[in-house]
Amino acid sequence: MRPKLLLAALALALVAAVGCTKISSSVNSGNAVNAWTVHGVLRIGSYEDLDHLNPLLSNQLFVSDVAQMLFSGLIDYDDHGNPIPDVALSFPTRQNGGVSEDGKTVTYHLRHGVLFSDGAPLTSADVKFTWQQIMNPANNVAVRYPYDDVDTIDTPDPYTVILRLKAPLAFLVATFMRNGTTSAILPKHLLDKYSDLNKVAFNTNPVGSGPFIVDKWQPGVQLELRANPRYWRGAPKLRRVVYRIIPDQNTLLTSVRSHDVDFYFDAPETQYALLKATPGVRVTAVPNQNFEHIEFNCRRPPLDDVRVRQAIAFAIDWKQLADKVYQGIDTPGIADTPPTSWAYDPSVKPYPYDPVKARALLAQAGWSPGRDGILQKDGRTFRIGITTVTGITTRAKVEEFIQAELKDVGIALDIRNYHANILFATYGFNGVLARGKFDLSLFAWSYTVPDPDDTQTIGPDQIPPTGTNYTFLDDPVIGKAQEGGRVNYDRATRRRYYVTIQHRVHDVMPRHTIVWRVNIDAVNTDMKNFKPAPAVSDFWNSYEWQI
Repeated sequence: MRPKLLLAALALALVAAVGCTKISSSVNSGNAVNAWTVHGVLRIGSYEDLDHLNPLLSNQLFVSDVAQMLFSGLIDYDDHGNPIPDVALSFPTRQNGGVSEDGKTVTYHLRHGVLFSDGAPLTSADVKFTWQQIMNPANNVAVRYPYDDVDTIDTPDPYTVILRLKAPLAFLVATFMRNGTTSAILPKHLLDKYSDLNKVAFNTNPVGSGPFIVDKWQPGVQLELRANPRYWRGAPKLRRVVYRIIPDQNTLLTSVRSHDVDFYFDAPETQYALLKATPGVRVTAVPNQNFEHIEFNCRRPPLDDVRVRQAIAFAIDWKQLADKVYQGIDTPGIADTPPTSWAYDPSVKPYPYDPVKARALLAQAGWSPGRDGILQKDGRTFRIGITTVTGITTRAKVEEFIQAELKDVGIALDIRNYHANILFATYGFNGVLARGKFDLSLFAWSYTVPDPDDTQTIGPDQIPPTGTNYTFLDDPVIGKAQEGGRVNYDRATRRRYYVTIQHRVHDVMPRHTIVWRVNIDAVNTDMKNFKPAPAVSDFWNSYEWQI
């Protein structure tokens, strides 16, 4: 999901200067209604920096969005959450012959005429090469699941890819080479000469087969893209995209309201009303499979004691947090299965607010109040930290809310925040979460595909450095249920396993969802063909965008 930090003031000053120059040159042209519109140029504002432009080496959701503009996958997902073919001609199923009867062979047929932006053809060799790079232990990828369930890949001709699986895996076809982090198709002809991809020049100036090409990237400041005339669907309708890094949501809000930014995606709930009141701006709020939650580091004392984790859950008023901080816009939750999913069990409820129960559990765990009211045990003060992404206004309020709630039961909570490219860096790039350098963390996991498989984020075999189970909980009950959900293709059978997982998450408390978020996007009313999605990425059809 790591470039070095830049001084925010310098970055914002440079962004503002660049923005003013571009606007003054060609505003109110074409069919634009708004005076501030730059015809053919979309100015995007992002509050998170990008750690890589090579999506295989990233774990950032925003990098996955950018990958939609630069690369292709075998499949993607549309604005209804349905899988759609990308480079593949169809989504493989048993019905169309793409999945064998035993579930262990998956076949893709590729489009003819797909080119990388340098003119080289994209073939089955590139798909196989990308899989090999994901599996290359020298590459600092965030996670290898489910690619490590593929035994071999056969490429009998340039347009056929045959996966031989180690065992049936229902989840595989939903995610294999889905355009985004870990799975965008890379060009073999440019990268095959390297033993690993961790520090190659490609990571800052990549060549993909998507609708746009990188012109210039200034980490922490700005990414400039131009239309790819060789894109297989035809040249995109936008001439250029200017993707600005504005690492403070309040500053980003000001940029939207002053019309220096055309597209502010994933805005916080606290800004929803202000954005809706801004002239010339259209705001969408689409329910998404994205859960804002508290992650417990179950490996680090005192959070390695389940009673302590449960006590913290009882000490927080989750409903008030959802209503007051998240403005009541989102759906409250607890486990990690989306309410919109066929696997969701509504009987699994958030922990009720019960500070009395919290204190009792802490006492059972051996903690007693000290002179200052803070709990102590064996000479140790109960002081832990919470971490999230710097500059996110809603999460800053959540941290303050939780800090006050935990103080009431005798727990001192320190706030230690980081920029996204530091917090979400992979294990190989020394990420805060991946290395377990936190107690509580506050962030959002987003389902990369609308399937309830949660192995990647909470599987016992996905603890870093192997994967992205940042709870560090090695729970055999969860692991066994995940295995059952993976190997069965029947939905009713799979659902029973995911219901077990939801109840187990409630009981052992490795994480507690606060809300299932809506994706709040604010776009210039001159922007056409923007179709926000209920899962995966709102950038899925950037080739159709127009302004």
